[in-house]
Amino acid sequence: MPETRGTFTKTEILSQPETWKETLQYLRSDWSDKLPDPKHYDQIVITGCGSTYYLSIWAARFLHNSSGVPTIALPSSELWYSGDTWLKPFKKVLFIAISRSGQTTETLHALDSFLKTGSTDALAITCYKDSSLAKMSPLAITTISGMEQSVAQTRSFSNMMWPIILLGEREIPKNTISAVHSAAKAYLSQYQDTARQIGSDLTIDRFFFLGNGPLFGLAQEVMLKMKEMSLSYSEAFHFLEFRHGPMSMVNPQSLIIGFTNDKSYSYELPVFRDMQKLGGRTLAVGKISEKPQGIDYLFDIGKNVPSNWSFPFYLPLIQLLAYERSMSKGLNPDRPENLTAVVEL
Repeated sequence: MPETRGTFTKTEILSQPETWKETLQYLRSDWSDKLPDPKHYDQIVITGCGSTYYLSIWAARFLHNSSGVPTIALPSSELWYSGDTWLKPFKKVLFIAISRSGQTTETLHALDSFLKTGSTDALAITCYKDSSLAKMSPLAITTISGMEQSVAQTRSFSNMMWPIILLGEREIPKNTISAVHSAAKAYLSQYQDTARQIGSDLTIDRFFFLGNGPLFGLAQEVMLKMKEMSLSYSEAFHFLEFRHGPMSMVNPQSLIIGFTNDKSYSYELPVFRDMQKLGGRTLAVGKISEKPQGIDYLFDIGKNVPSNWSFPFYLPLIQLLAYERSMSKGLNPDRPENLTAVVEL
């Protein structure tokens, strides 16, 4: 009987270059001149649950950097039961609700709480156009190419990042779609064997994910992927914060994965070196053309795609690493323990 464990997850991870192309084409044709301008608001509030809460953290830092508008990310549950703490009537707020299914109970309540303030400045991002969230929100972007059959989010997450990037950048430059598509295919082809090798190494039993700025949200997301798919010990931290206590957990069975940032790389590289001295193994993901001392493994995103359009590239190979670890442990990454695809209360 052929192996069926993980079939959906593997397909969804490796299909991301094609689905990104489809989503970017959809955004260019349907949304280039329809999105609200973040600079017209006093504040942006972004919300989601689980993976989409981590997406919200990335999005908040990205939009704050690109627009200069104060932006916060909150779990949908906080807006449901304490919305008046965060939603102030004297501020002009752009509200962004993110949910893969568009059916997450807390996110529906969070959007409802915002709409009850009398504002209609709300944008939903979901993969399902007939979902309750898409129908409730005044504006709804539906990244249907990100739809999934597996429980753990992979391509849905990365595809829902593209509307946020467009919101911050305001337009998709000429040749960007083809550049993203070709670079993503080459990136996966070049490094997926290494990702599989690392993921199947069961001598590693502790995973630490590091990131600064917007990349901290993505570090949190891959931390969750490792927990969900492979039931492994994993944590996420800012690079320099890792020295303030958490590095006490580093040993020869540890892998430290850092999402590097061009602007702060000179501060990040010494952290890799320090963790290597403690016996940990290190993996860097970012725009690094040559592997420096202190880094054992490197996934170089390359220079062909501008930095603000490169954020989704940080995810697929680490998702694949988590998938391989799950398979090597005899688990089913399509159906993680104790989880369902949609949380409805």
